[in-house]
Amino acid sequence: MPLRFEGKVAVITGAAHGLGASHALAFAREGARVAVTDICQDLPHARYAMGKRDELNSVVEEIEAMGQQAIGLRCDVTKADDVENMVKKVIEEFGKIDILVNNAGIAFVAMPVWEVTEEAWDLTVDIMLKGTFLCCKYVLPHMIERRYGKIVNTGSIGSRGQRHNAPYSAVKAGIQAFTLAIAKDVGKYNINVNCVAPGSVYTPMMQGACEDASRDFKMQGDQLYAFICKQCHILGREILAEDISNSVLFLCSEEARNVNGHVLFVDGGFQAI
Repeated sequence: MPLRFEGKVAVITGAAHGLGASHALAFAREGARVAVTDICQDLPHARYAMGKRDELNSVVEEIEAMGQQAIGLRCDVTKADDVENMVKKVIEEFGKIDILVNNAGIAFVAMPVWEVTEEAWDLTVDIMLKGTFLCCKYVLPHMIERRYGKIVNTGSIGSRGQRHNAPYSAVKAGIQAFTLAIAKDVGKYNINVNCVAPGSVYTPMMQGACEDASRDFKMQGDQLYAFICKQCHILGREILAEDISNSVLFLCSEEARNVNGHVLFVDGGFQAI
């Protein structure tokens, strides 16, 4: 049976660890050549570490060990020059871009909005919303020319508005609206644009958030995550990175060729509570 993405080229941002790494490996297992990108540095004001260069290299090596092709590229998605150069390098290396997964993200210690600094607000908007815009801006002309493309942006259950998390909530709601808008712009070019909105996945970012909040709940971070799963997921079980990756694979596959402008919540039923 042929692999779903044999002959395809996928670009994944924020892919040195967490969900991005899971996505990159999942596409490789299904036959894609993968561009693994990340900023590869810590950022001022950021509470949780960004992916490091050695982590990026490890993802590339793991893909190559499968017998698939991959390149690792440092890319700051907040900078137009970085994104434009990244897109050019991928096309030079692989000849095309079929799939773009905008996964790069950031989080901070939860706090009420009046305590949020302007720098923290700007960084949240720049990495997730501006970064999604810039990657689409520079990839879409190539996809339009070829009359083919699949784009998946990363939303969140936070788009409903989370207590002490106003910047993140605002940005994720913006990403979901942005997804619908560009889907309307490019559908006529045979380009599908969708959004996957994860629930609480125990990535390094989520782990850090639980450890921060654990003091208030008088329990360990992993215990707090288990409590969240029981209370906030109708299914009552944890959400794995592979659950999100499987949903991204579906949205980028021909099985979803008539799914466009859609926000797919993978949240164990959180939206129904």
